Amino acid sequence: MARKQWLLVGLAAVLTACSGPGGTPGDPPASIEGTWQSTGYGYVFDIARDGAGGARLTSYERTSGSCLGGDTLTPVGREGDATSFGEDGEAELVVRVRGDQLVVQEPGTVGHIRMNRLEEPPDCPSAVPRNADARRLQTFDVFWQNLTEHYPPYPHRKLDGTGRERDRAALAEDNSDRTLGRLLGDTVRELGDMHTGVEGEDLSLYGRRPGTREAADMDTDAFRPAIEARLGTPLEPVIDDKVEYAGGLPGRLGYLRITQFDDFAGESYDVDRRKFEQALDTVFAVAERDGWRGLVLDLRLNHGGFDGLSLALAARLTGTSHFAFQKRARDTRAASGFTPYEKLRVSPGDRPGFRGPIALLVSDLTVSAGETAVMALLNRSPKPALIGRPTQGVFSDQLSRTLPNGWSLDLGNEDYRDAAGQSFEGRGIPVPREFRTPVFTATEIEHRCDAAIARAFDHLAGNPPGTTPPCPGGSS
Repeated sequence: MARKQWLLVGLAAVLTACSGPGGTPGDPPASIEGTWQSTGYGYVFDIARDGAGGARLTSYERTSGSCLGGDTLTPVGREGDATSFGEDGEAELVVRVRGDQLVVQEPGTVGHIRMNRLEEPPDCPSAVPRNADARRLQTFDVFWQNLTEHYPPYPHRKLDGTGRERDRAALAEDNSDRTLGRLLGDTVRELGDMHTGVEGEDLSLYGRRPGTREAADMDTDAFRPAIEARLGTPLEPVIDDKVEYAGGLPGRLGYLRITQFDDFAGESYDVDRRKFEQALDTVFAVAERDGWRGLVLDLRLNHGGFDGLSLALAARLTGTSHFAFQKRARDTRAASGFTPYEKLRVSPGDRPGFRGPIALLVSDLTVSAGETAVMALLNRSPKPALIGRPTQGVFSDQLSRTLPNGWSLDLGNEDYRDAAGQSFEGRGIPVPREFRTPVFTATEIEHRCDAAIARAFDHLAGNPPGTTPPCPGGSS
């Protein structure tokens, strides 16, 4: 998932029946009261009664050297043994006891945080120095503690801590916000990770995999004319420019473009999911009516969003249950260095979908939840043809930490793997050589060409590559 959240989120609607904003507020069971510490993620929850007898959940962000205060939430719903906590009547997380653990979810992604009860509450929150110089040094230390304890040693992307002491000495010598921002920014940029960065007042510093592009630096509105020119027909928007489709294509093919997996309604995950499912109903009703024989699924520009919606898409495109991916979180206290893997599956539903051949278009602008959608779809049958360029290679949910000076640190703390145990973090999901094409190059946009769609048409029609020209009229 790509969404920045104060807490890792889970997918109640897909994995398990769970409470949501529509639940009736009620008194939570006494079994959830107490102090809990997460395995991985660095959270401490204190669930207790306030002076008026009402329940409240206070979260803390803990490292080996700090424990900083987080949010305070109150119950907003109950359903079965699940209690929803949130603000202003909207659920932000759901907790329930399973055995001797507290299991935490929030609608949107597809993982769970498991917490163990602490008999002795930790010393939280830590003191934050009033002196600005001391506070900057503490900010530097908490930044590095979080990276060291939570950033995984990915096969293709690793944290280099060799300059930590040198940088701290440089900050002590020139103790200013400018120096602190430069040092922290250099560290996150070296990681080349779009999910890891520092934000503050007039400060936003993130990484990017070398040799790749970022949608924010491009005129993405210029992509549509090239797509429509190669399709030979205008796109039909279902949710603005976020979910669009085209039918009536040669060979009775269909085309579906999804540019993100969130912010469809600007309210909540539940509303986004309903709107997204309705949009898919519309598209696949057309597919059934027109008898599509193949589908071009375009995720080349996909900003990410909720993993829950990426799996909802995959569920529309399979007739049988299959493995999606597995994920685990960094946990330096565990012998393996990680929490146990959580294995996710895709299961077909009874709403309209498409079960036939798929050409799946991707690029370095396919990010996060866009990539988990690809990972899940590659296990369907028939297997999609992956066309375009390798994806960006950022899968983990963002773990957000508040730093002592008020800045925030976002970092990826999870390790996603396919069924064979491969990690694509830091390198992206590769495209087979025979299906590699240019994607939204300046030349393509200028001449309104689309080599990836042309290759998809040829593949789905069973024609030799090059049968369909990338440019309308056959120009190049």
